[in-house]
Amino acid sequence: MTSRKQKLLDDQIEAEVIADLDDPSAWDEAIYVPPSKSPLPEWVTIGRHLELSARFHVLSILHRLGAEASLANAYRENVDITVVHAPGRVLTIDVQTLIGTSKWRVQPFSRRKHHYVAFVVYARKAINDPSAAPDVLIFPSGQLKAFVEKQTSSTVSIQSLARELGISNSWQQLIAEAA
Repeated sequence: MTSRKQKLLDDQIEAEVIADLDDPSAWDEAIYVPPSKSPLPEWVTIGRHLELSARFHVLSILHRLGAEASLANAYRENVDITVVHAPGRVLTIDVQTLIGTSKWRVQPFSRRKHHYVAFVVYARKAINDPSAAPDVLIFPSGQLKAFVEKQTSSTVSIQSLARELGISNSWQQLIAEAA
């Protein structure tokens, strides 16, 4: 079959699959993958759930403040949330989750105009307490990048960073930019 050796286009592959939908002989038997016998470590599941929780926490506060904000579907270029102020005026926010510590292990992030990095800090003892709200500190990406580039350490205390950059009300800077 020389035609199979040729590279098929996506449309051709899709047409073949659709043609074989009702033909059981065209399909292999389904593969069964048994569940793992060893549970995932708690830090894996907590981290994954808290990352999503952090994004929604920031999003909910933005909505409480009246912002037109939405979660980005394809977390590209360090953008988790977009805030639309007016046609052509958009803020972007990268949400970083810190669990049990206020020290951030510096990771690459984008420096752009109208781009912010939000740190959502969950205290270790409050992880399983839904009534305990996390701390949120938000930094303009340009100021954060300039600060990080001067640091020799690979970790940064978020509270020290806020004092150093003079950021006392994280949410106010987003509202001020919207005006």
